[in-house]
Amino acid sequence: MKRVLFLAVALTVAAAPAFAQETKPAAKGEKPAAMKVLSAAGTVSAVSADSLTVKGKTAEWTFAVDDKTKVQAMGASHKTAAAKAESKPTPITDFVKVGDEVTVKYHDMGATKHAASVRVTRGAAAKK
Repeated sequence: MKRVLFLAVALTVAAAPAFAQETKPAAKGEKPAAMKVLSAAGTVSAVSADSLTVKGKTAEWTFAVDDKTKVQAMGASHKTAAAKAESKPTPITDFVKVGDEVTVKYHDMGATKHAASVRVTRGAAAKK
């Protein structure tokens, strides 16, 4: 009986390193693990075709924007569909203006913050 117990414990100890291995990095072509999505809200202080600056209550953030950034604003879906039908790009400056109140969902990539989505909660004209 002691031999069977000793053999079971020995096999368990020998197999433990196989279960403790780290996960393998993503192979080329595979998607990396999903990054944590953060959120920021405030007033747009600057906007250009490749960046967006938002001033919040306690801080100011600059986000990188690109063609993968989704924008939610009044009239944005119709304007985007029309531009897509004509094979034209739709820069963020068409939808977001200085003074707009926005909520930004973003990924913190160390040196840069990439805006995944920008939602205009109140336009600058509506505030006046």
